[in-house]
Amino acid sequence: MITSVIAERRLIIPGSLDRVPEVCEFVVEAATAAGLDDRSVYHCQMAVDEWCTNIIEHGFSGSRGRGRIEVVCAQRSTQFVIIINDDSPAFDPTTLSEVDPSKPLEEREPGGLGWFFIRKVMDQVKYEFKEGRNYLTMIKNGAQLVHKPLVDEPYPVHDVNGGVRIVRLNGRLDSNNSRTLESALNSQLATGNLRLVLDMTDVSYVSSSGLKVILTAQRHANKDNGNVALAGLSPRVLEIFQISGFDTLFHITETPDEAASRLAS
Repeated sequence: MITSVIAERRLIIPGSLDRVPEVCEFVVEAATAAGLDDRSVYHCQMAVDEWCTNIIEHGFSGSRGRGRIEVVCAQRSTQFVIIINDDSPAFDPTTLSEVDPSKPLEEREPGGLGWFFIRKVMDQVKYEFKEGRNYLTMIKNGAQLVHKPLVDEPYPVHDVNGGVRIVRLNGRLDSNNSRTLESALNSQLATGNLRLVLDMTDVSYVSSSGLKVILTAQRHANKDNGNVALAGLSPRVLEIFQISGFDTLFHITETPDEAASRLAS
């Protein structure tokens, strides 16, 4: 069963200080959904605030909108992982001098507290520079194994008899939305929901990117003796499955209930 990544979310912002609150809100939402307690959520927010501010003020020299910062939040078993990468010049924070909080006021330097706080409030911190980008990985322990979906989760789910879960997809399943779809399906599989019906009644378009994600989910489910069935495909969407030969790889029915009955039997 997939246990490496239970849920993943990502956000990309321009390197501007007025966008840092947006990152904090994003991380708070993800950490809360992962089941961290209030104290741990606060710690994650603080660490992200400090690091993004450092990137913008020092890496981008405070220039508004210069560069891009990508923030990825992932749940891996009982760990909540935050990965922040940016394209500012290489900077290894582990080379900074250790802040000594016991020093008297007159001996203290005003800088360096951001990195000090990050190391204190997070359980693990790792820096890398690769492919021209800085990567800071921060881990907070205490995430819950049971996925707690947000109320605005993009694809609503509900359970039916026989241990089958129906995931109601919608909109366009293309390169722009494939990461969201992948995260949603991985989340279901990782928490033991191995018999999935993808209700595609409200799907208006599917590209090769969407097909790839659905096929990968089927492979993962099959590996753990599960299955993925499809329902409610419009004629145009069904045609794409037929052209690609994917219609031979899935149970495809007119209604979600029919698909659920097949998986439950």
